Amino acid sequence: MRLSISALALVAALALAGAPDPGPQVGVDRAEAKPGEQVLVRLTGWPGGTVRVELCGAGTPTRCAVDSSAQIHLPAGGAGGTPLTVVAPPGGCPCQVRVTTLDNSLSATAPLVVTGAPAPVDDTVRQAATRPPTVLAAHLERADGWTAHFGAPARRTLVLRLRNEQPAPVNVAWSFSVGRGPDPTGFVTPPEPDEFAAGEEREVRVPVTLPAFAVGTYQIHGDIVTAGATSRVTASTDHQPWGLAGMLGFVLTALAVVRPLKGASAGWRNPR
Repeated sequence: MRLSISALALVAALALAGAPDPGPQVGVDRAEAKPGEQVLVRLTGWPGGTVRVELCGAGTPTRCAVDSSAQIHLPAGGAGGTPLTVVAPPGGCPCQVRVTTLDNSLSATAPLVVTGAPAPVDDTVRQAATRPPTVLAAHLERADGWTAHFGAPARRTLVLRLRNEQPAPVNVAWSFSVGRGPDPTGFVTPPEPDEFAAGEEREVRVPVTLPAFAVGTYQIHGDIVTAGATSRVTASTDHQPWGLAGMLGFVLTALAVVRPLKGASAGWRNPR
């Protein structure tokens, strides 16, 4: 029996000697608490020295409730405890009690549900697209009223089909001009700056007005602008105010008819 007890004691000692060190451990006296309440944090397996105890969000980057954090000095045995006031961390929850040595060489955590804490805040910087949307199609629609054929301003609508082919949203600004020749300078009211979501395809309509008594071919130039890049779109349109031309032709014809009649009338009144 003595041999058996000695053997068992030897086996137990060997087992304990070979058991791995679990390292620093953190425990909390409850699984859930409300902001303003206190929880008891228990520590075991820590080296002697001062440690920092705080409530943090579980996201990345980790954000902690610094104002409610606590520091305690642990004896050489590495065991101790401290109360911790529950304050929801800036990053929201899920939350955890985090304990670290002052030199940040050791750290351990324990989960804690904070009732009523806000949802996690996404601090990821949103990637901004660097290219303007792609111009898939561009055409002009005529919107002339009858007065445009007699010299009044003529109207067109530039219709663009655009698609943001990038995996991030893009903010777009616009600039348009109209006029004769390759470098038009006439002002066109642009659409309001807007955002295209990643992969979004959309139709954009830009009203354009040709000046009064416009005749011939007019160029319309547009710049689609985003951060650091510009995309150019061009279109041309022809305007012939046939009503004005018809009126002018009628006047000239009338004058051509009236003059011979005046001459004949003068000859009849003054015969030789």
